Amino acid sequence: MLFSQIAFYVLAVIAVASALGVVLNRNAVYSMLSLILNLLSLALFFLLLGGLFIATIQVLIYAGAVMVLFLFVVTMLTPGGQAPQGDDPLRWQWGAGIGMGAILVGALVWAGFTGAISSDAKAAGVSSLTSAIAAFGGNTEAFGMALFHGYSFPFEITGLLLVVAALGAVTLGRRPTHADE
Repeated sequence: MLFSQIAFYVLAVIAVASALGVVLNRNAVYSMLSLILNLLSLALFFLLLGGLFIATIQVLIYAGAVMVLFLFVVTMLTPGGQAPQGDDPLRWQWGAGIGMGAILVGALVWAGFTGAISSDAKAAGVSSLTSAIAAFGGNTEAFGMALFHGYSFPFEITGLLLVVAALGAVTLGRRPTHADE
């Protein structure tokens, strides 16, 4: 009991200090690193409460993937970076992006018209994620089965919206260059 109380107070100090670091740092990269420390302390709080799965997910998804994405966007928007002068050396990426977008739209239209999306949901026999998890047994595997079979379309749309949001942030934060004028 004494160890958990000491651990709680130490983690509380770390969490509050890192939260203040997020707000008070003028450098965006240091602010993001403070947020990663805050998310890791939150994962340790979950471990103290006996939530191994949620602590693991907290580290993998939030402190790992989401914060790497934030750091990537912040470093792309850092002022002082010099854009290449003249022609765009990566012009081929526009064609590749349009081609991949066309493939994505075509696959979504095909899945919508053939009923592949609704057949997964009907096969699961669910009307909500909670009942899907209960139908598959109520464990982590059940959650994965419900998410990636009955709810694969909303999951993919959410991922697409996150990518569009990141691209929008980079586009809106980009500074005009001599080539733009």
